Amino acid sequence: MAAAALSSSRGVAGGLYILFTLLCLVCLASSWTYDEELKNIKEGIQKAEQHLKNVKAQRAAFSEFMSEAMTFNEAMTSFAEKVSEKSPDDSLPLKGILESARRLMEESKTYVDKQNELMDAEVADSERKLGELKTFVRKLEENQAEL
Repeated sequence: MAAAALSSSRGVAGGLYILFTLLCLVCLASSWTYDEELKNIKEGIQKAEQHLKNVKAQRAAFSEFMSEAMTFNEAMTSFAEKVSEKSPDDSLPLKGILESARRLMEESKTYVDKQNELMDAEVADSERKLGELKTFVRKLEENQAEL
């Protein structure tokens, strides 16, 4: 009200005063909304980083499991070959079964290695994007601090 009364007596200067007052109020309200959105973005970044750490841990665990499985399969194949050498030819068809198992494990390892390469590329891309997003948020915070 005071601004309206002041504007009627001062003409153009009063109109500018009202515009300036409204602009300040709008900027202040916008700033409060902006802070809340910035906080939500930062929480999203933290969740994405945590998810990325979980994906890396799962990938490492699965790779270790495949290595252990291959080692176990090699030991079993070696054992079966020794057993089949000392047994009659027709009594234990282990050699063919273990050869099939070895081929299956090799195919599985090849598949897992290919998937790990793809996952590594996706993780690297996600890390790059998260870095860019962090830089963007940091710059937004700097701009917000200037206001």
